This record gives sequence, C-alpha cells and structure tokens, in this order.
Amino acid sequence: MAFESKRYSLFASISLLSSRRSNGFVNLFNSPRCSLIVKSSPRNIAENEGVWIPLVPVENDFQSPVRKIVTDEGTGDTPQCGSTVEIEYIGTLVGEKHWSSDDVVSCWLSQLQGLSDLSQLFLDQDIDGSMLLDETRFTEDYCVQELGISNKINAKKLIMAARRISKQQEEHEPGHVFDSSTTRGKNFSFVLGGGKAIKAIDLAVSSMKVGEQAKLVCRSDYAYGSEGLRSTKGDTIVPPFATLHFDLKLISAT
Repeated sequence: MAFESKRYSLFASISLLSSRRSNGFVNLFNSPRCSLIVKSSPRNIAENEGVWIPLVPVENDFQSPVRKIVTDEGTGDTPQCGSTVEIEYIGTLVGEKHWSSDDVVSCWLSQLQGLSDLSQLFLDQDIDGSMLLDETRFTEDYCVQELGISNKINAKKLIMAARRISKQQEEHEPGHVFDSSTTRGKNFSFVLGGGKAIKAIDLAVSSMKVGEQAKLVCRSDYAYGSEGLRSTKGDTIVPPFATLHFDLKLISAT
C-alpha cells in the first residue's frame, strides 16, 4: 500500500510535500519514469565500497547523480514499469561535502535565482562540495576576486546560500537514518513508475532483480530537490539539496 499523506518517508510523492512547486522538485517527475537510461557502455565508477554502476548517463569524468552497488545478486525477474513491487529500505543522509563541481552546478547553483549564469565559472574553477563548504576559502572576496562577480549583492547571496548548506551539515549530520522499513515494521509496496516513489528509487528498482540487495546514492535532483521534505508540523526530515543513501532489497514484483 502506498504511503498516505500522513506518512512521510523517502518514498513520498509530490502531494506529501505540502504542494511545493519549486521547479527543482517538480522537474523530477517530468521525464519518463522507471526506465534505466544507461544507453552507452556502462561506465562503472570505482569507489571505496566497490564498483558503482551509473543509473543516469554522465559526460566527462563526473560521477553519476544516481548510482548503485549490488551487494547481493537477485535470482528473480526484473520488474517492468507498472509492476507492483515490494522493497525493504534504510535511508540515510550523505552530506554534501562529496559533491563534484558538476553536482554543485546541477542540483544547487541552478536553483539559486539569478546565479545560474555562474555555472561555467564554477566548473572552470572546479568548485566542488569541499570547496563550497570551506568557510575559509569560499568567501565573498573569493567570489569577487577569483570568480569576477562584480555585483556584490550577488556575491553575498552566493555566500549566504553556501553557508546554509554548511550549517545543514551540523544540523542534519551525514549518516543519520531518516527513514527505514525496519523502524516502521513494514515494507513499502508501490507501482513502479506510478509517481509514489522518488525518481532515484524508480530508477534503482527498475534495474534490480527480485532478491537483489543494493546500495544506492542519489543527488537531490533525483530525490527531494531544493525544498527537501518536512512533516506536517514543519520539522525537517530531509533537508534541502540533500544527497541520500539507501540500502535496498527488492522483495517481490508482480
């Protein structure tokens, strides 16, 4: 059964977000769902835990915004779009320190009003998450002198937005479990491609076999976007622009 509006989870649909309509979030659902779109030869990304399989194609050497590691191979069928699937899950916050410069531009800078034209500068200067969160390096002077931002109001806006992301790391620490089927005592069932899951989950599950267990990492533009996720009381469950990690197991598909 899909999560009702009173139940806030990593699989909340748009309706659970208090009708938020920021472009960054709504665009998650504009493209066809539950299609694994690795069309060229898969570029596996080696990281500490193993080999990450990209679920969204990328250019150059950037890491895929949605990627997985298979920890236990499944033996069943791969679900089709429209299938009813059941999964076990644990969702944790990753933090934004490990953003690449492409991540910074694609899921953060692009959502800052009047500042998206700085994208190429950020890529040229390789401003990644580590740089963005370093309050001794990413300063107003740096923006003016190194990035050439002549409009000091825009420089201040940029720094203020960066400081909010930095503060977010303290208030919502990386590794925090924000939702879990174990905690809820119930697995999550939903129709694949039906809009009840964030886009990253649709992409991941559509690539899995029944019985498969996998680790998934996804950027905010494939999850809860620039608004994040809040409860009806206004408490933050997933902060804005949050990168998420999931432990997933596909239990069944019918």
